[in-house]
Amino acid sequence: MAVLGTIARIAAGVLLLWAAAAKLRRRRDVPDWLTAYGVPARATGPLAVAVVAAELAVGALLLVGVPAASYAALALGVVFVGALAQARLRGIKKLRCGCFGGGVRRTSILLLRAVGFVALAAVAAFAGEVELSSPSGDVVILAALGVLAVAVAALGLLVLALYRQVGVLTLRLGPRVALELAEEGPAVGEPAPELEGLGRRGTELVAFFSPNCRLCRQLAPGIAALAREGLAVRVVDENEEENSFERWNVPGTPFAVHVVDGRVAAKGTVNTLEELDGLLAVGTRRVGAAA
Repeated sequence: MAVLGTIARIAAGVLLLWAAAAKLRRRRDVPDWLTAYGVPARATGPLAVAVVAAELAVGALLLVGVPAASYAALALGVVFVGALAQARLRGIKKLRCGCFGGGVRRTSILLLRAVGFVALAAVAAFAGEVELSSPSGDVVILAALGVLAVAVAALGLLVLALYRQVGVLTLRLGPRVALELAEEGPAVGEPAPELEGLGRRGTELVAFFSPNCRLCRQLAPGIAALAREGLAVRVVDENEEENSFERWNVPGTPFAVHVVDGRVAAKGTVNTLEELDGLLAVGTRRVGAAA
């Protein structure tokens, strides 16, 4: 049992450090991801720092072998499960995963993954306290090396498989589109919520940005170019118009809404200009089909 607890402790530590490293690589985006969990905009920055710091600290303590770290990991896992369960109960079906990249995942999959981590941390906490000092140093080292060898082998096979499929996937993937969820943003087909400066005539684009959003800064020149080409653009800054974010039910930034003659034609979270173009195209098609 003690060896099993040791293996679980090392695995949990590696996972937490991996998750923290992934968030650090995209640290400017983490506050935006937290808004989908219902975190107020003003609290997302400090909470993002706290989450990353907790994962780093607990992960490091697990690898060092501090006994109490297993209980801390278990508590951290329970918090993750609670946050994901609350998001799922609110009807959010997809979320951006900050632990192992920034891709969009189904909330149910993320919840199952969090439950799996809780189970791993529980094994580390409760199996490890039985005969904690019984395994020799050589056994612990061999167990750690075995876990790492299996992880490296699995990652190597995964990289090779992905390398072989890159060309095929590139050909098969169609144009990327904005992430449009029914529970996020104003309802499609309904009149656009109140917003100062919205003309409610013809085609308009409403872009919701926040100052700490790296993707917003990347999209800003492209949106400015669309405005120069004649598209009516209204940019909403979160710091200056927080109430507008609430009225329009914006989950995070960057978020765009295509409005035609005062009605919502399309909406969604956009990460690239290609996705923004796709959102405008979807809205145009819907308006044409309705006519």
